[in-house]
Amino acid sequence: MFGAALVAIVLSFLIVMGIITIYAFVLAFQARGAPDQSAINHFAAWISPRLVPWLEMLLTFLVALWVARGAEKAAAAHGLFIGVLAGVLSLALTLPFGGRFDLHNLLFSLIVVLLGWLGGLVGNKEREDMKSSPDL
Repeated sequence: MFGAALVAIVLSFLIVMGIITIYAFVLAFQARGAPDQSAINHFAAWISPRLVPWLEMLLTFLVALWVARGAEKAAAAHGLFIGVLAGVLSLALTLPFGGRFDLHNLLFSLIVVLLGWLGGLVGNKEREDMKSSPDL
């Protein structure tokens, strides 16, 4: 479960890093040489705080959904546990890099926990539907 929560957090950062890398390549092709490092830094500083939280929420839901589909029992609890771990990991990575433990970050962590739990519920429902549907 820890690995699943870690995947959600790390993948959100990797996706943003990929977008920034693509932006740097586009700038390099436009300049036909070395890209403008200040433009890359400005873009990274602009996109990261906007995109990473949304990706963390979406990926936490999807990872919890995936784990819950494979869980035989307590799928919602699996999703909740993944949500809690993802919320704590997100805070653990945010605070050392200048983030604050304020109401905004607390609400974000609670939303991540709820999305993990919801992913567990939906995954459990899908698993039950697959078990009860007749094979064609």
